[in-house]
Amino acid sequence: MTASASESVFDVAEWFLDTALNDGEYLQPMKMQYLMFLAQGYYAALTKGQRLIPSVFIATARGPVEPNSYKIYASARPLISRTPFNRTVSAFLQTVWRKYGSYSADYLGRLIAAHAPYAEAFAQGENTEISLALMTEFYTQGKNTPATPNAASFTATHVMRSQSGKTVAVKKWIPSVKKKA
Repeated sequence: MTASASESVFDVAEWFLDTALNDGEYLQPMKMQYLMFLAQGYYAALTKGQRLIPSVFIATARGPVEPNSYKIYASARPLISRTPFNRTVSAFLQTVWRKYGSYSADYLGRLIAAHAPYAEAFAQGENTEISLALMTEFYTQGKNTPATPNAASFTATHVMRSQSGKTVAVKKWIPSVKKKA
């Protein structure tokens, strides 16, 4: 098994909490779980199966959770210092945040409930481990819709926030050339 990109699930959890705080947002515990699940899936898809987080996710009635962080962050934020990430991992997490950070926990829960890795694990019974291989396959191919892009278009899409804080997809503007009469 190859090494994961982060030292622990808490490094990624703290990154999302700090980023939300910097954006003036309270990050609900389940929303953090959903973001970490999506980050794990897309990272595995982009790196041919490598883990972002050295942990497993299980399928619960509320959605996919990483059990250790779920239990620790359910009541309050613990005092944990995080190890800084390299530029590649930081940029990747920033992409996940820009793509999914503005959505509510309810929306993310409904979105992920339709994703095959979670749905298949939950169909086997609550608290079933969600296969990283299934996550890698699903997020590599993806539905390639705006809400669930495949891995290739996930990193190609430039997502920013509007002045009202909503997530918007942007592309380079090139002015048209008027034809002379």
